[in-house]
Amino acid sequence: MTVKLLLTSFIFIFITGVCGAQESAAVTDTYSSAWRFQAGEGVDSLWMDSSYNDSAWQEVVMDKLLKDQGVIFSGFGWYRKNITFSDKLQSDIKAKGAVVLNLGRLAACDEVYFNGKLVGKTGQFPHDYMGYFDNDRKYLVTADDINLKGENLIAVKFHDGWGVGGFLGGGHLLVSSAETNDKLSLKVSVADPDYIFIGDAPIRITPSIQNKNTWDVKGRLILTLTTDDYKPVKVDSLEIVIPADEHYSGTFEYAKPVPGFYRYTVQFRRNGELACEKKLNVGYEPEKISSPIDAQADFKKFWDNSLKELAKIAPDYKLTLQPEYSKLDYDVYLVEMRSLENELISGYYAKPKREGKFPVIVEYMGYGSSPYPPNQWWDGFAYFVLSIRGQALNKPTNRFGTWITYGLDKKEDYYYRGAFMDVVRALDFVCSRPEIDSDKIAVRGGSQGGALSFVAASLDKRVKVAAPNIPFLSDYPDYFRIAPWPKSDFDVYMKEHPQAKWNDVYKLMSYFDIKNLAQWIQCPLIMGIGVQDNVCPPHINFAAYNQVKSEKRWMAFPEFGHSVGREFNEAAMQLFREKLNVEKP
Repeated sequence: MTVKLLLTSFIFIFITGVCGAQESAAVTDTYSSAWRFQAGEGVDSLWMDSSYNDSAWQEVVMDKLLKDQGVIFSGFGWYRKNITFSDKLQSDIKAKGAVVLNLGRLAACDEVYFNGKLVGKTGQFPHDYMGYFDNDRKYLVTADDINLKGENLIAVKFHDGWGVGGFLGGGHLLVSSAETNDKLSLKVSVADPDYIFIGDAPIRITPSIQNKNTWDVKGRLILTLTTDDYKPVKVDSLEIVIPADEHYSGTFEYAKPVPGFYRYTVQFRRNGELACEKKLNVGYEPEKISSPIDAQADFKKFWDNSLKELAKIAPDYKLTLQPEYSKLDYDVYLVEMRSLENELISGYYAKPKREGKFPVIVEYMGYGSSPYPPNQWWDGFAYFVLSIRGQALNKPTNRFGTWITYGLDKKEDYYYRGAFMDVVRALDFVCSRPEIDSDKIAVRGGSQGGALSFVAASLDKRVKVAAPNIPFLSDYPDYFRIAPWPKSDFDVYMKEHPQAKWNDVYKLMSYFDIKNLAQWIQCPLIMGIGVQDNVCPPHINFAAYNQVKSEKRWMAFPEFGHSVGREFNEAAMQLFREKLNVEKP
């Protein structure tokens, strides 16, 4: 399935290596940690331009998080800083023709401007958000864009990625004259546009290295292919020479792969040192991945009994109008209600400001997400955004510690037993509302919310259509071999509970594996994945998806990490309208 390719990661990949014989060691200037900061997207602004007056902006430092400096914001922000070069660096720029900006660690996605010109970019801004990047940022600036003897403006536009954003502390701005490796850039193209190969064609990639030096560069190109759980598959290695101001390009194949996902590491090394590197994931026939159901004999009985227990708990719904969110097409209410074990949970409900009975979209949130209100512009649906126990709106009264490892000694006490019942209670709530058409319920969510969308559609036939993306809580034995988290939380638990055994943990977790629940889904479903996701990797997404027997389809976003593109959200809404017979207003 094809989706539009999107720009990702760096315009250039810069990793300092051993100098060529044609040049001396780099000269580096170090600057203070002071910057000016302004919240906002700056659409149609001159915030990247040297002529803009930023004297009213807040003074901040890059070696502390913004929140530790009393800066509270969410979304877009800008940094600006003017610099000059030392005489020594000026001289080296004349000789080498470029500098490298080393901005340190930055999150989550950014555009960097030098004297008003875009010189580098990592990730994509919403609504094409591609995941949370928090690595070092290094960008090349050529002499043509440099004011050698005067002031130069660095402007950084960033988005926090719904988490900690901006400079991540612990560093200063460094500007160095460019060495040989700094003027090498590596890109890798993949023969299939969504990076997922189907049929008999081999997996095929084409690395390309651009040499912007004025001399030839010799080195070794190495392509290492492993499974997604790091088992070796294949290594290609060859010596290449890239002429001055030219590029190298070569195509490499892997024939007859086993269905699954694979990791490529593409490196160019000079004199035994790494010059540039690109890592990427690709897939092959994911609907044929082998990940069979491992549900216990009493699996269905366990969930039937849990639903019966929930039904005995009076929900005691309480609605409180939220005027700050109710200024447009909906009245938004804080909803409080009781769930399994009489736990108080909450959410935001958007009731349309018009007469009639309406379809509803129930949205489930990501693990540890901050609370947010529902949609406030009329689109034909009512909305309910649930905060499960201990999270989001309920976090101030959280009693469940590290949620995913709470209650691991007994399945009846495990955190997600109650959380999965919270998912059903949200459906009880919307069905209790006289303005809701209970035959027209859709569910959606990403990450943990994706998993809970699977849960809702599995446990409750009132759900008529589902749109999970990058789903969590699936195929735990394989999951823990592929990704570092959440296994790291389980490792801590095992150290603190030396009597615990992994076999017992995996047995318990099988009751809360959406792979085992998905066999009960009867409604249409669309799933979105990020092929580069190492939080909820594609293997575990398909482990659940492949057990769904109802109408279904998937969309893969090749260069996305733990997120999906706008096209998925548009396709999900289209599916909701089609299956629930809801016209656009």
